[in-house]
Amino acid sequence: METVEMTPPRKLVNRIAGSELPFGGSWTFAVEPLADGATLRITENGYVTNPVFRFVSRFVLGYTTEIEKYLRSLAKKFGAPPQVRE
Repeated sequence: METVEMTPPRKLVNRIAGSELPFGGSWTFAVEPLADGATLRITENGYVTNPVFRFVSRFVLGYTTEIEKYLRSLAKKFGAPPQVRE
């Protein structure tokens, strides 16, 4: 992973650094302050070139599984109920 853009505390963009992998992409973390906390929006722009990995990610793992786990863990850390939306 490498950081492409960082504007604390509002925005972070990371991407997979290797270009010869069967998958890759970037993740943008955008924080919007609210009166009683904040909203975190994670946008994934990814690709999967290997057909086997593409099948597994679509039908076994799911496209949003890791982002949802991340958001639930983050909410738990701050003692807030998770509100995961697609």
